[in-house]
Amino acid sequence: MDYQIDKMIGDENTHRYVLASKGIKPLVVIGVNPSTANEHKPDPTIRKVMGFAERNKYDSFVMLNLYAQRSTDFKGVHRERDMKLHQGNLDAIREYFKMYDDLDVLVAWGNHIRKRNYLLDCFRDIANVLQEGKRKISWMQIGKLTKPGHARHPLHARYDFGLKTFDIDSYL
Repeated sequence: MDYQIDKMIGDENTHRYVLASKGIKPLVVIGVNPSTANEHKPDPTIRKVMGFAERNKYDSFVMLNLYAQRSTDFKGVHRERDMKLHQGNLDAIREYFKMYDDLDVLVAWGNHIRKRNYLLDCFRDIANVLQEGKRKISWMQIGKLTKPGHARHPLHARYDFGLKTFDIDSYL
């Protein structure tokens, strides 16, 4: 899969809401927070996402995040949720997917979701936005959940773990 970005919604330095490559059958991925990937170059997480997408017959990806703040080190992620940033994330996701009827969504945030008390609520809000209307969602995870019960981060998963059904109702 070539790195050809169709759309990036956000700011180069502070936040990213959506990063989408060109294609018609995307794998939608929800990570924890954006690092350095932009419309010109991928970061290690995006390269791994591209590998999972390609190996599972997707021609593109759409990368979302639980929290839109850019940080190369998770320690730099806000301790308290910035509601304006969170609402901007929800609005961008809603706008981007308004024409989609069906989505394959890979949850992929790792155990980092436990490190900020607001991240599970962010997922709940994003899931609600994605499920608006009559949209059909196929929820997936990489392999088995981690020992604490969270979706594996792509950087910490082998391709042969495969994509499995994610039970969103049990998780939430």
